[in-house]
Amino acid sequence: MSGTQSLRVVAFGGGTGLPVLLRGLKDRVGDLTAVVTVADDGGSSGRLRQELGVAPPGDVRNCLVALAERQRLAEVFNYRFEGGRDLRDHSVGNIIIAALADMAGGFCEGVEQAARFLRTKGRVYPAARESLTLVVRHEDGTITRGESVVRKVDKRVSEVMVEPEQAEAPPGIIEAVRRADVVVLSAGSLFTSTIPAMLGGGVREALAEFSGPVLYVANVMTQPGETAGFTVSDHLRAIVDHAGPIVTEVLVHTGDLPQELLARYEAEGATPTRVDREAIEAMGVRMRGADLLAADYSAGVRHDPDKLAREVCASALVYL
Repeated sequence: MSGTQSLRVVAFGGGTGLPVLLRGLKDRVGDLTAVVTVADDGGSSGRLRQELGVAPPGDVRNCLVALAERQRLAEVFNYRFEGGRDLRDHSVGNIIIAALADMAGGFCEGVEQAARFLRTKGRVYPAARESLTLVVRHEDGTITRGESVVRKVDKRVSEVMVEPEQAEAPPGIIEAVRRADVVVLSAGSLFTSTIPAMLGGGVREALAEFSGPVLYVANVMTQPGETAGFTVSDHLRAIVDHAGPIVTEVLVHTGDLPQELLARYEAEGATPTRVDREAIEAMGVRMRGADLLAADYSAGVRHDPDKLAREVCASALVYL
């Protein structure tokens, strides 16, 4: 194998950001591992977590679907019930993963079984072997509990922690980081997806020992209730505060956004994340800029899987 096909990549995150990255990377790199947050407590995932005691499967399901080779089965996993009462808003894949976890005797084992069904091109690990509850300290000193509460209180976040603190990450994550050529922190909700994905026991230590490049895909827009007013360097400082000075390079989108789109985001309290290059480089982080966005803005500002993966691979190869 040569070039990008020889790359071993570990990607951390959750939400919508990590699946986009995985879709772009799965046919470009030879070895791909996704580490997915398990702190979600809202929607279908939250209901299954509360009713069955299973770790929230939603973010994991999205990553499995992104890596799936069996596309028809992936469509079934993504199907969401719209009628009825008990099944309303549940995704079929969430229920299947919960069932497999129950049958296999553990959430990690259930996710592994689901990956076999879907013939995923790469591995998907939950960030911890059990559900994590997000404990959030806001800038005004107040503390809230639960990922779904963060946006409701609409206060800037200063720190996130998880309970139980001793929740261990699956051993496969630690091994994947040790073997990796590059680690990628995906775009997405900084305090409720990207950072929690790194808070399983043993992960921060493994990342501190990792000698290869760590790339952070910067968010194009700020997020109300989490990162209002944040610059790119503010995002990087938050990562340093929670995981140490691990990031070696940040990928940022360059290019203008349609004014009507910006007005829509501004009405919701979101603005473009300011790229403060001097502050970034003062932190010892290299900046790489490129057009990273999908051309279709109908769903809002979204990274394009192919553009993003191409830049991630190009960045990684510089270090090899």
